[in-house]
Amino acid sequence: MSDNYTYSRPYGEAAFKLALEDNVIEQWSSNLKILAQVTVDKDIKAVIADPKISQAECSKLLCSFLDNSDDKNSFNFINLLLDNKRVFYLKEISDIFEDMKSNHNNVCIIKVETSRELGSDQINTLIELFKKKYNSEIEIEQTINEDLLAGIKVKVNDEVIDLSLQNRFNQIKQQLII
Repeated sequence: MSDNYTYSRPYGEAAFKLALEDNVIEQWSSNLKILAQVTVDKDIKAVIADPKISQAECSKLLCSFLDNSDDKNSFNFINLLLDNKRVFYLKEISDIFEDMKSNHNNVCIIKVETSRELGSDQINTLIELFKKKYNSEIEIEQTINEDLLAGIKVKVNDEVIDLSLQNRFNQIKQQLII
């Protein structure tokens, strides 16, 4: 999985620089998210991977999903990805683009995993806590994972804080094994 991000980084960075120069960051963000969703579809994958279908037809197909399908930069970017066999890395490219967009806008995205949905008071408390710690605007992305049993797991950039009951059980289990 990390290799995919390694291969995708130059494309994500190039897309962001191009979007920043043209002042169309939101448009590129939307386009990359759409393309990332489209290219995971098995039928679309089959069409793109079919050697009988030309690259120009594949480009037109992918551009047809975009709101601004006549955008020359998007068309050229898709062709570049097709040329270099990186079109199936669009999810990673989109993720890298979104990280760069957040950094540019001084927004820190906090990924919170809990066993149950947090209330608005709990979310606001987390926002205030992390706003002080990271000195930036905070966005919370919450996912529900019933396997955690109880507690919370927080991911910020490369830092993970795991305060879940499942993690605590695993730690005790490791201590008993050793």
